[in-house]
Amino acid sequence: MSLIDNENRIRKLEQLCAAVDSRCNCREDDEETFYHNIPDLEKIIAVRCPVHGRRVLERVSWVPSGMPLRAEDRHLCLCPPCPAREWFEGRRGPLTEEEQERECHSWEEQLSEQGIASFHQDQIKVKRVLQH
Repeated sequence: MSLIDNENRIRKLEQLCAAVDSRCNCREDDEETFYHNIPDLEKIIAVRCPVHGRRVLERVSWVPSGMPLRAEDRHLCLCPPCPAREWFEGRRGPLTEEEQERECHSWEEQLSEQGIASFHQDQIKVKRVLQH
């Protein structure tokens, strides 16, 4: 190989390396990862750390679909649009009275006996997802 060929290969490798974000995206002890449902969590976990290969998420917590995920995870949310979440994210103004009532009703459903039982069943599945 000639010197020019080597220089071209090095330049291409440098360009390739510059295009790849090589910063760690793992979450430290004090950083919490939020999710709305198991499909959201699976998408968040599927994001690979370019440094470690596998992304480490120390603390994982469920939040209602009306609450936003971390800014860097929002594009992974599979939930339908939600006025409350859009308001929390700063993408719109305050909720209308009707939207507030719907959001309160949604939270009441999640806190019902049936909602709590469903949450506990989901937590068993979440533990399995996190173990893989």
